[in-house]
This record gives sequence, C-alpha cells and structure tokens, in this order.
Amino acid sequence: MKLLKYALMVLFSVGMISCGGGGSDPVDESKPTASISSPGATVEAGDNFNVSFSASDDMGLDSYRVQISLLTQTGMTVKTYQKFSFDSNSDKTDANDDLLPQITKGDKTAQISFPVSTSFGENTVAEKGMYKIIITVTDTADKTNSIDKTFTIQ
Repeated sequence: MKLLKYALMVLFSVGMISCGGGGSDPVDESKPTASISSPGATVEAGDNFNVSFSASDDMGLDSYRVQISLLTQTGMTVKTYQKFSFDSNSDKTDANDDLLPQITKGDKTAQISFPVSTSFGENTVAEKGMYKIIITVTDTADKTNSIDKTFTIQ
C-alpha cells in the first residue's frame, strides 16, 4: 500500500510539472515599421535640414540606421561644392555636434529627429542634386525593415 501511495504521488507530481508553466516567450513574427516625416521635397544647399521619422514594433525596437547619398547631380554655380553623404553608423553627431538620438531598446515606438548640415565650412556646400534617404529599423529579434525617400538639394 505504501508503494502504491508513493507511485501515485510521483505520477501526480510528474503530471503537474508537465502541465505547469503553460507558457513560453512569444515569437516575434513581424518586422518593425517606420515612416519618414522629413526631409521635405527640397533642401537648400548650405542649410541644415531635419531628419525625422517614427518607428514601431509589436515586440520592441532595438536600433536604427540613417543613410543619405547622392543619386544624380545637377548644374553647379560659382560656389564650391562637396560630395555630400551621411551615415548614422559613422556620423555619430548631428549638425549641432550633439550625439544622435538613440532608440531605447525594447520600446515599442520611437520618434527620432535630428538636424543634418549641408555646409562644410564658410564657402563649401553639398552638391546640388537628387538624394535618397534610407532608414533601416531593427527590432529586438534582429528583424529589419528599410524605407526610403528621395529629395532634392538645390
């Protein structure tokens, strides 16, 4: 009888352990999303312009990358022009020499905004032309999503 009692206790304990807990960490099935609110359609060469975007993810955001590059060049004037590009992975400060804003890891939404300069000293400004801004957002599960927008520096 004692043996039966211990056997039933063991079976009951195993059954409770196998049914217990019941849950596991949710799986992140979707990529993060983002939308660009600026720059606008045109930017004046030599001026600062804002890069502004919002990002969200159902499980949590991790980081972002902003890349800006020249697509096509247009006519030049008397001013001195310099090839303009920006990459937040290497350009760690904004037009005011402040550190670029960061996404707080795990936040489900983020609003990012910072100024970018198109001047490089007294008389040197960004080349005029069509530019592309690419924003890549990464979530905490290392899923990425990129969006882009074209604009003109005139």
